[in-house]
Amino acid sequence: MQVPGKFLRSVLGFFRRPFNGIAAPGEPQALKPVDVADLLPDIDGGERNLLPVRATRRPLPIAIPMWLVSNPSEDDPEQLVVKWDGQLFEDRTWTTPVLPADLELEVPVALLGEGRHTLTYEVTLGNGETSFSDDLSLLIDKTAPVLGGQRGRLELVEAADELERDGLTARYLDRHGDRLRTLVPAYDSPGSGDIITWYWGEKPDDAERVDSRILTSDDYSLPIHIDFQGEMIRQAGDGVRYAYYEIEDRAGNLSNLARSLELEVRAQPAPRDFEWVEIAQATGASGELALKLDDYIEPLLVAVPQSAQWFPDETVTVLWGEPEDYGYYSTSEVHPGTERSYAIPEKQVLAYGKRTLVVRYEIRDGVDVFPSASSNLKVTEFDQGGLPVLALEGANSNGFSLGSAPERVPVSLGTWRGIAVGQQVNVTVTGVLQSGSDAPPQPVLTAHPLTEAQVRQGIGANKEVTVPKAYLATLKRNEPFTFLVQASFDGGSTWVDFPRYSPTLRA
Repeated sequence: MQVPGKFLRSVLGFFRRPFNGIAAPGEPQALKPVDVADLLPDIDGGERNLLPVRATRRPLPIAIPMWLVSNPSEDDPEQLVVKWDGQLFEDRTWTTPVLPADLELEVPVALLGEGRHTLTYEVTLGNGETSFSDDLSLLIDKTAPVLGGQRGRLELVEAADELERDGLTARYLDRHGDRLRTLVPAYDSPGSGDIITWYWGEKPDDAERVDSRILTSDDYSLPIHIDFQGEMIRQAGDGVRYAYYEIEDRAGNLSNLARSLELEVRAQPAPRDFEWVEIAQATGASGELALKLDDYIEPLLVAVPQSAQWFPDETVTVLWGEPEDYGYYSTSEVHPGTERSYAIPEKQVLAYGKRTLVVRYEIRDGVDVFPSASSNLKVTEFDQGGLPVLALEGANSNGFSLGSAPERVPVSLGTWRGIAVGQQVNVTVTGVLQSGSDAPPQPVLTAHPLTEAQVRQGIGANKEVTVPKAYLATLKRNEPFTFLVQASFDGGSTWVDFPRYSPTLRA
């Protein structure tokens, strides 16, 4: 009996099916899923089977895996049906052997809309049996990341007030790890594999690319920082600079450029050298100055030169003398009505009469101290013409009459410019003995500190300061005797001579 060819091929196909990927009756076996070469590799925390957005701008190439057994003919054709989201978009039938090129298809652009899609296919052999593929679920994402607050403008993280006030300075970089740290505002739909790229330059929308970083799922549990490194900032130069970024998601959708963060950059390292002080009442220049006390008018102002610049959070302190000096003084208080001048109290000015002191200033920022150049100021003592002369009670233009004098003869000394409590005074009497030799000095006051009453009224106003008549009696008559008067403005370290008083001793 003749066996029909179609029946014979069906029988043969039955015995071959377990080896070719086509299910045997009662034993369903799925075909391999469609192959889409453009799919991105899966990553931890990312969407599976993500299609890059560039692949959606043209028909999407796909490949159908060849089933293992294929024998199409005119009588027993083989059929392939490909479906997109369950809808047929490709139907092919073969009566001749299937070639590799026959299984290379394209999904029309019209089907490549946003969202998750499913690709499947079905193969029907000549015996009428149909097998189905595993589903291929793929994702098309065409939505660009939407930047966060203030159109994504970077936020300053460390010492924002200082940056806004002073700009991005070398000092700032030195104190903040040699980098500018910024924060990326939270944006919509972040995902693993997003690429953040940041820029720095002279224009708000045309800066140079600095670097980029691929974000992972771990990044979204922490603030996302962008650090602009000090070396890059310095190489880009000083002036107004703009910092911004953009975000490209894993599918290739690019956000808008973030709004620029504008900064005034002064990052070039420069020595902080400060010139000498300026003292209007002094003469001289270049750190060698002189001050005459006779010409001095209170207040004495020490000025910091205009060339000296400092930051608002820094403190300027003027130093008058050295800390171990009697007249040492320091102040950070600007004299009222000025911006850069500092007043030195008269007591401290007078304390350096007959001496040379160092005057300088320093700038402190809480961490470092920047000293200025030191000026040497030579202070010339008062001229004696401006100082009081001691008075001896009972003396006149003819001299002093010993016979009518009391046992203790009062002496007095008027006030002088700059007199102050605590200044010390020496008063000593000298003369010639009746034998013609020098008399031993007779102290009247020795390093006597002035009281408040004496500052107001002078010394001896109440006749409390006297010279013994007995001492005067030892001196030669008709010869002058002398009162030596000195004052110290620096606690006894140096003494200023007052005018001498030398009346003639009469009988």
